[in-house]
Amino acid sequence: MIPKSIVRAHIIKAIEDIDVHGIQLERQSTGFDLFYKGKLYPPKLVLSIATKYNSGKELNPSEFSGGQETNNFLKSLGFQILVKRIDWSWKECYMAVWGYDQLDIDSLQVKSILYRDISELIGRSVKSVEYKLQNVSSFDPRPRLEKPITEAKNAQALLGKVFKWYWSNKHKGREMYEQYRSEFLFNLPSIEFEPKIDHVIENTIFIEEGASETSTFKRRKRSQKLLEEGRKYFKNIENDGLLRCKACGFIAPPTIDKEIVQLHHTKPIYDLTESGRNLNVVNAILELLPLCPTCHSLAHTSRPPLELEQIKTLRQS
Repeated sequence: MIPKSIVRAHIIKAIEDIDVHGIQLERQSTGFDLFYKGKLYPPKLVLSIATKYNSGKELNPSEFSGGQETNNFLKSLGFQILVKRIDWSWKECYMAVWGYDQLDIDSLQVKSILYRDISELIGRSVKSVEYKLQNVSSFDPRPRLEKPITEAKNAQALLGKVFKWYWSNKHKGREMYEQYRSEFLFNLPSIEFEPKIDHVIENTIFIEEGASETSTFKRRKRSQKLLEEGRKYFKNIENDGLLRCKACGFIAPPTIDKEIVQLHHTKPIYDLTESGRNLNVVNAILELLPLCPTCHSLAHTSRPPLELEQIKTLRQS
């Protein structure tokens, strides 16, 4: 039973405790997450630890139930509870397999940095990314000592299909990275269909779909007005009135209705404070650079982004 003496301050102390010590895989949440200051936490674990700051003893998870009981209590203290995103998409699974491949290529790579980078890109928690890569390991047929990380069972079926496709031709699989990275980075729709994989549909499998869910990861707000005025400006300075990539000269084919040349921020907005900035539109346009999707992806292969001449050099090599 949840002690009624627990207050909001105890919950916050528990969250701070988790930030320091992390979350054991067996204490990960299954259906819901507590959302606090941009991060996700297992509601039942938070409550268990909170009792330590209330009574001096951590409440055993067998002494109270998760789900409605835990969630309603946390909501009554002003915390936000979100339905957990369970299944990973094809592109998310791809990033997990790609990350596993990177560890396989370079055994000296710092795992925590790789997990963080993938986490920031796809909007999943660092712990879920780490666990997903361990799931990938379970599909790797090699002996344990030849694998870059330990394995975790109960992997998503789609992850196995992505692993099979990627591992059958690693060179081709790696080539997809820049495309998928660009789609995540700039919130773009897929520009190619997922690879076709031969499989047998099992009639014993039932699916659930159509329910609404809330995405919890944050993206930097971009000014639609700036994009509109920027496109007009760069079209006006061209003799033919077309928006042109400054690195490779690409223009959208006339048969395509949608403008696909993008406006790159030469001064990254990810370096701004959380509150962003206010800037005169004329000055803001001077910080933009028209780039095609490929050149835009190349620009963001480093921090800070590559300069225009560096992108040109890569496109010519």
